[in-house]
Amino acid sequence: MTTLNQTCRLGQHFAASAALLLATVSSGPAHISYGSGATGRNFNDLGAFGNGPITTTNQSVTSSYGWADGTDADWGDSHKLRAYRFTLTYDATVSISVQSVAYSAGVNNYSAGLLPGFSLVGGLAQIGLPGGAGYDFSTASEADRPNTTEGSFRALDNWSLWNDGPDVNPAYPAAAQRFFTYMGNAADGTAANFGSAAGINGDGNADGFVTGTFNLTPGDYSIFVGGSNYAGTDATALYGISTSLNVVPVPEPSGLGLTGLAMAGLILRRRR
Repeated sequence: MTTLNQTCRLGQHFAASAALLLATVSSGPAHISYGSGATGRNFNDLGAFGNGPITTTNQSVTSSYGWADGTDADWGDSHKLRAYRFTLTYDATVSISVQSVAYSAGVNNYSAGLLPGFSLVGGLAQIGLPGGAGYDFSTASEADRPNTTEGSFRALDNWSLWNDGPDVNPAYPAAAQRFFTYMGNAADGTAANFGSAAGINGDGNADGFVTGTFNLTPGDYSIFVGGSNYAGTDATALYGISTSLNVVPVPEPSGLGLTGLAMAGLILRRRR
């Protein structure tokens, strides 16, 4: 993107980011978590892989631009994303789908007007550590990235987060860093929506639904979902999302070999 566009982008979100920061001072900044059980975002808690899509509903993101904002040179703020996780113990083809949905919870109403985008990464955020979960504005996270960035999130590259250390609580050990290894992405719509950054896999149809398929090896994975409207300025708007995961194990070579031998034996018997 041009320097002019990047400068405009910084100015466009400055007021919104400042307002969000003021809103979170009293309650504390949001941290990366995955929840648990039927209402969480840990797909391994939701059902068995290989038995069709597993879906987690009634989740939300803040702003229509949170994911797209991580595609540019000043990075993005993970507060505007929703994180999911899963673990594979075998090679698999994994399909991830995100649908914009409307729902209400208490006094909050969540709109269905989102154009979703997501990044798939290897690795998990801090879980159960004394210093808590990682977040963009921990002392170590801020020190570990350029001071011109809006946050730590990078939609199209590797990135990392730190949690809190002794500077926040003397009882905490040294801050812990967790790395996210970029695996791929998918975004709803076209460059008219998500911008002109190279490497975005747009689906060409801005309809509130996006899906992507990835061939993965065993390991821990995170999915970061947010809005793909790069020109958006609605920093505090709430959007509802439903996210599905479908995992199909890749047959092991030994299994394929046995299948081949069985077929060869059958052909030989027919010839005789």
